[in-house]
Amino acid sequence: MAEDDLAFMNLVLLVGTMASQRLESAADGTPERRNEHLHRCRENLDMLVALKKRTTARLAPEEEKVLDTLLRDLQSRYVKALISSGPAALEPPPAKPGGAKA
Repeated sequence: MAEDDLAFMNLVLLVGTMASQRLESAADGTPERRNEHLHRCRENLDMLVALKKRTTARLAPEEEKVLDTLLRDLQSRYVKALISSGPAALEPPPAKPGGAKA
């Protein structure tokens, strides 16, 4: 595997790990924190989807398989977490004082 390929896979796995950690944190958090973690997880999933779209037809079969498998797993876990959290989880987290995002 070329150095660029390895760097790309590391990026994919880093973003996937962040999403997974946010899903785990959401399961253990208060309702407010749970929604914040789910919102941030959604951002990570969006990043992975964007990476997939931008690299279509340029990935090696192994890279595509890793990205597809990771996305499928995380999206499934995310939907299950949303269902268990209720409708409030679909709302964006409130902005912190001073306009800074959470």
